[in-house]
Amino acid sequence: MASSAPPAMKTVTESWIFTHRSWIGVACLAPAGLAVLFSKPWVSETVPVALLLDFAGWLFFLAYVSLRVWSTLYVGGVKDKILQTTGPYSMTRNPLYLGGFCFALSIACFLKSISLMGLTLLASLVYVRWVVPAEEEVLESIFGEAYRDYKRRTPRMIPRPSLYASAPVVEVRLRALRTEAKRLFTAAMMPVLVFILLHFRSAPWWPHWFTLP
Repeated sequence: MASSAPPAMKTVTESWIFTHRSWIGVACLAPAGLAVLFSKPWVSETVPVALLLDFAGWLFFLAYVSLRVWSTLYVGGVKDKILQTTGPYSMTRNPLYLGGFCFALSIACFLKSISLMGLTLLASLVYVRWVVPAEEEVLESIFGEAYRDYKRRTPRMIPRPSLYASAPVVEVRLRALRTEAKRLFTAAMMPVLVFILLHFRSAPWWPHWFTLP
């Protein structure tokens, strides 16, 4: 009697939650972002608090770019083929998600919106509760005990610098870097767009339908 073939291994990109993770983030934050744009500014753009929030926004944005590029150098193009446990992945299992969180916080800081900062934290909890575990379940099915051991010693999100381990050699995949460069170029347009919209929001003709901190 012929033995049946083993079931095909599920890849990360076959996970519905993984492939739609960006839309989940947009659904969580886009309505709040629009509400903030049409709300009355609670702080002037020229006061020290506003300047401090702009500075924090650029720090978060720089952290986002750094984490995206650094992580892509290690895992770009081989996400479900090689278990990466060095570089940024030695300190946190999800440096790309951490970078996305920094990006969302940078926009909230640029918009001077405490409400959007709070919703960003809430959206991050949604990701940690549903999106990240769905991806990790697939990775665990691929890499088995090696991934379970990795989970036991490496934090899910908050980096632990004491765990840092560098790779002796990093194989750079140019296609993955080109894709990431396009993504970062699009993301770089967001602060520019936000500052333009903030200029419009301060104009007397701009509609202020809400009062949000």
